[in-house]
Amino acid sequence: MVFAGCEKIVNIDLKDAPPRLVIDASIIWQKGTTGNLQTIKLTTSTGYFQTQIPKVTGATVTITNSANTVFNFIEVSNTGNYVCNNFKPVLNERYTLTVTYNNQTYKADEVLTPTPEINEIEQRNDLGFNSDEIGIKINFNDFANQNNFYLFNFVVPSKVFPEYQVLDDQFNQGSKMSWLYSDTALKINDKLTLTLFGISKPYYNYMNIIIKNTGSGAGNPFQSPPANARGNILNLNNPNDFVYGYFSLSESDQKEYVIR
Repeated sequence: MVFAGCEKIVNIDLKDAPPRLVIDASIIWQKGTTGNLQTIKLTTSTGYFQTQIPKVTGATVTITNSANTVFNFIEVSNTGNYVCNNFKPVLNERYTLTVTYNNQTYKADEVLTPTPEINEIEQRNDLGFNSDEIGIKINFNDFANQNNFYLFNFVVPSKVFPEYQVLDDQFNQGSKMSWLYSDTALKINDKLTLTLFGISKPYYNYMNIIIKNTGSGAGNPFQSPPANARGNILNLNNPNDFVYGYFSLSESDQKEYVIR
C-alpha cells in the first residue's frame, strides 16, 4: 500500500480592526525600595500575524496625587517607554493618570493599595492525580476589618510568560490566608519568583476577566464567549474611543524559592 500526502497553503483573509492606544500603567512599589523609579509603556494594538508591536511616541504622560503634585513621565529615546525617577508612592493615596496623544486626553484615577508580607512558603510533593506533582503554598496574613483583593505573579523556568492569579478575602478576612500553586513541569532545583500585589476591587474584576480569557479554559467549545475587558482609562474627548490597558497602583512583596 502506498500512502500519499499533500499540503495546501490556505490564505485566510483576516480583517484588521483600527489600531487602538494601549496604556500599560502599572505602578508597583516593591517592599524595601523607594518606589521612585516607575515606567509607563504606550503602544497600539496591531494585526494578529504582526510580529512587531507599534510604539507610541511623542505623548505627554503625568501622574498627579491628591495634593496636586505632578510627576512627569519622560519618554526615553522614542521607545514608547515613559519614565519618572522622582515618583513618591504613598499607601492609600489617590492618584490621577493623564495621557495626551494626538490631540486626545486620557485619564484614570486609582488608589495605591497596600499588600501584606509573604511570611511563609511551604513545598508540597504529593499533588496531582498521581500524587507526584510539585507545588508551593504561599502564606500571609490578611488585613483585618476591610475587603481585600490580591494578585499573584508566578515566574517559573518552564513558562515563557509569567502566570497571574487573583484572590479575595471573602472567607478569610483578617486571618491567615494561603494560596497553592502547582505545575506538572516543576522539578528539583527550579527557581521560582513569586510576587504578591495588593489591588483594588475594580482591578481585581478586570484581571479576573483577563485571566479567564487567556487561561486553561481557552478552547473549550462550551465555554461562554470571552468578555471584552475594558480598563479604567477614559478618553475625555471621545468616550466611545476606548483604549486598552489599566492604570493600577500596588504595593508588592516578592520572594524567591528553589524547589528542593
